[in-house]
Amino acid sequence: MNLKALCLCLPVLVALTACAGAPTPMPRAGAVGETVRIEMPVDPRDNGLNWSQLELIEALASEYKARGHGPFVISYPQNAGNADAALGAIADVRSELHGHGLDWRQIGGGAYEAGGYVEAPIIFSFTRYRAVAPACENRWDDVRNARPGGRWGGFGCATEQNIAAMVADPRDLRTPRTFEDADAARRQTVFDRWRQGESTTSERSASESGAVSRAVE
Repeated sequence: MNLKALCLCLPVLVALTACAGAPTPMPRAGAVGETVRIEMPVDPRDNGLNWSQLELIEALASEYKARGHGPFVISYPQNAGNADAALGAIADVRSELHGHGLDWRQIGGGAYEAGGYVEAPIIFSFTRYRAVAPACENRWDDVRNARPGGRWGGFGCATEQNIAAMVADPRDLRTPRTFEDADAARRQTVFDRWRQGESTTSERSASESGAVSRAVE
């Protein structure tokens, strides 16, 4: 084989080797977004929130803090027989949500056309994610003849199914969480101690010691 023919064959061989050695993607747990939409009835004779409404708001706030993303939207009826009662209820709802840990900036809202309906509900909505487990094959191939870069249908699939079942917030399967702001006060304390030649670690009491007990030897 002359030099010219060898140079022509080398790119083809490299391409074939790359294709043969490329790993096949493994099954992964994923997540899909969905909209939570809950209606809260409002009686035009109501003056403030009742116990069932307070329990509903508490449950929604808990779910939103655990798995909610984006704004917590409150939609109130317009041109409804209970429009005044709904507007009054919204003010109480916002206060309750803030009391349960939601930031004012997380709470949004707007009106929807009720078309003269007498008891139009207040609608709460926000986005959350649902975990999706991969479909696992109920068989195993003969692993003795596995080619380099290949995979088996069941390898790692059960682990991904467990992850999908256990994950607290399925959105973590799509994108990592952002870091919270650093503690500026603590950082300044560490810098000051370092400049003064002092230990920068936090002081621990005797009850926080990691020493092994010698009560029984």
